[in-house]
Amino acid sequence: MADAVEKFRQEQYKVLVGLAHPDTLRGLMSIAAVFARRHQGRIVAVSVVTVPEGTEPAEGAAHADPDVLAGAEEIVGTAADFCAELGLAAEPVVEFAHDVPSGIIDAAARHEPDMVLLGFSPPAAPDPATAEAPARITEQVATRMTSCTLGIVAFPEGRDSRPRLLLPVTESFDPEIVGDLTRIAALFAGAEVSFLVLLPSSLSNAETERRSRDMRARIEALDLGEIESLPLECRAATDCLFGAEVARMGGEEMRPAFLMRARL
Repeated sequence: MADAVEKFRQEQYKVLVGLAHPDTLRGLMSIAAVFARRHQGRIVAVSVVTVPEGTEPAEGAAHADPDVLAGAEEIVGTAADFCAELGLAAEPVVEFAHDVPSGIIDAAARHEPDMVLLGFSPPAAPDPATAEAPARITEQVATRMTSCTLGIVAFPEGRDSRPRLLLPVTESFDPEIVGDLTRIAALFAGAEVSFLVLLPSSLSNAETERRSRDMRARIEALDLGEIESLPLECRAATDCLFGAEVARMGGEEMRPAFLMRARL
């Protein structure tokens, strides 16, 4: 019986939500909850606690800052309570790692989610150092976990600021999932959505152009209303990433091909 339960848990649709700050919790969990309910799945709420280099992450509880650890346990506990109120299954996870990106990546590799949602609150004056985590996480998800949909939600400071959703997509993206995520984000937050298309770096210019045309057509077919093309250096491409250079998003194997934005 125990083996059957574990197999069921593994095969369930899973949404992994990276949580670091209480201010972004409700917005992210609301979006994740819709998908979990629609697919009769579960939510994996993850908070990463960093430990010093030279320390084994498996022994992280013994080396982590007690206050940071308590905060991580509280935020994933709050996420689990949120799910319980909605009648959804949730797994609170405190992940120990040497840095936040590797912690999210390790958790995703272990739980094999169908979707990963990350949320950030970009400051008015972006600091390049704070861009490291989302840029590296995106790189790894785009190049190593192509079966997983990644959504990065930026919650700008200020009551009148609209949240922004960034979707890095490769040719393997699922139109149904991406379309649903876009509409649900807009429903909950009135978000504007940017699609950053990543294509293999090894392609010739001609092949890149051909595949770019195909990807544009697939995104336009999502029927999300008015969609506009933006230059890659446009600020809209970096707002979700705390000012990280868009060129870094693809890593060594992929490269940004173009950017499109929809306002729902």
